[in-house]
Parts: sequence; structure tokens; C-alpha cells
Amino acid sequence: MRSKVLWFLLVASLALNVFFVAGVIWPRLMGHPHPPHGRDPVAAAAEDFALDDRQEAALAALRQRLAERRDESRGARDSFQALIIGALREPAFDRAALAAALEQRRAGSGDLVLDMAEDLHGFLASLTPDQKAAFLERAERERDFLRRLLFPPRPEGGRPPR
Repeated sequence: MRSKVLWFLLVASLALNVFFVAGVIWPRLMGHPHPPHGRDPVAAAAEDFALDDRQEAALAALRQRLAERRDESRGARDSFQALIIGALREPAFDRAALAAALEQRRAGSGDLVLDMAEDLHGFLASLTPDQKAAFLERAERERDFLRRLLFPPRPEGGRPPR
């Protein structure tokens, strides 16, 4: 009797693990743009803030422009991670060289953050006062709200295509 219970528990555990792994891997294999645990951020914002069709289209266009600018500003520059890993590969830590590389990378982005803030401010000006207040309240409350809303996920591999 005890042997049957153990076999049943083993089979049940194996089945649960297989279904869990399949649930994680399936969306990636099928190329779903938004995983099952999340929904399209623009559609979600349109629903949450009662955006009309014009406002939803403006938000989608803003999101696309920001993603294109972000990808263009990166160009062929190394990521922060690549710069740090390069510094870690050296036999001795050269703080000044890493600081200079990080500053050079930061300077290469120009006014990207200012441009993004200006575009977002323009979008918020098109909202009703209640929509704007709800948007700003959500942005203050949820740490990654603006990043998820404004920046589409990167292509596989984590880097934009060059």
C-alpha cells in the first residue's frame, strides 16, 4: 500500500513539474509579445484610465517613438553590464577607467531622458484632469509602471537588433 502511494506522489509531482515548465516555456516558443501573466500595457492603460481611441493611439505612438529613440541612442555602445564585466576581467580594478567609460556612455545618450519626459508631458496634457491624476498616482505607486508602459520588451537576446 505504501509503495502505491509513493508512486502516485511521484507521478503527480512529475506531472505538476512538466505542466509548470511547459507554462513558462510555451509563450516564449510561440513568440507571444505579452506573456500570459501580463497584458498589453497600452490596452491595459486604455482600460484603466478610460482613454478614448485617439488617446490610446497617441500613447501607442509615444511608446513606439521612445523605443526607437532608446534603441538609436544605444547604437554600438557597450551596455553598462558589458563595461562592468570588462572592468572585472582586469587583474586590478581601475576605478578611474571604469568611471570614464561610464561617463562616456552616459554622455552619448544626450538629452534622451529630457526628450522622453517632454514627450510624456505632452501626452499627459492631452488627458482629462481625472485621467492625468490617475496616471500620475499609478506612476508614483507602482515602481515599474512607466518602464512597462513606455518601453516594449526588447527582442530575444536582450539587445536591439543592429
